[in-house]
Amino acid sequence: MLLAIDIGNTNVTCGVHDGKDWIHTLRIPSTLDFWSSFSSLNEFEISRTAISSVVPALTSVYVESVRNIFHLDAHIINPVNVGIVLKVDSPNEVGADRICNVAAVNTMGKLPAIVGDIGSATNYDVVDKNGAFIGGAIAPGMETAAHHLIKKAALLKETAFVLPSTVVGTNTESNLQSGIMFGAVDVVDGMFQRILNETNWKNCHIFVTGGFGKLLSPHLKTKHTLIPTLTLDGIGQLAHN
Repeated sequence: MLLAIDIGNTNVTCGVHDGKDWIHTLRIPSTLDFWSSFSSLNEFEISRTAISSVVPALTSVYVESVRNIFHLDAHIINPVNVGIVLKVDSPNEVGADRICNVAAVNTMGKLPAIVGDIGSATNYDVVDKNGAFIGGAIAPGMETAAHHLIKKAALLKETAFVLPSTVVGTNTESNLQSGIMFGAVDVVDGMFQRILNETNWKNCHIFVTGGFGKLLSPHLKTKHTLIPTLTLDGIGQLAHN
């Protein structure tokens, strides 16, 4: 079985793939207090491990943990070893998670494409008809953008990320919910439209993924496909390279 590890700024997502499907996923906060949760994956017969990371300080810690628990050397995904064309000014600066998204889209053959990866940051990954990554955009994620408001209003984070029934809120809670949630939906829709206008692609495939992707997906006006495991899919594909 393959263990795919996606190390992000807020969470680490682990997925176990049996060759056909993701049979188990686990989300762990991106801190050093992860051993008890991560070691629970030892119940699976892991034979290969691949890591995508945007947090260098945690990469080496997880590499060592994989070695201790599974007695394996993890494959670290980076811009040099992926075999994907990165048509940007500084290919070495492209995040591993974005590379994995491009790999997943390439495997599906749905090109050209735009990926909206909605997590602690929102990445827009743009892939041309030949499968090359040509750039995109990075914006603060919903949680980052809303942090000050949540703290100021003493609103629970779980309550903040709920879509209200109306745009016009009648109390502090519903006002914040409206601004955070509908604002995020409009930003994502707006960015998709801007990219489509700039590329002038008529038959572009749009994908949504990331920790907040499932939450926003039903409310987006832009036609898209929600694939929560897209980054893990890319890790799995690149693990074979």
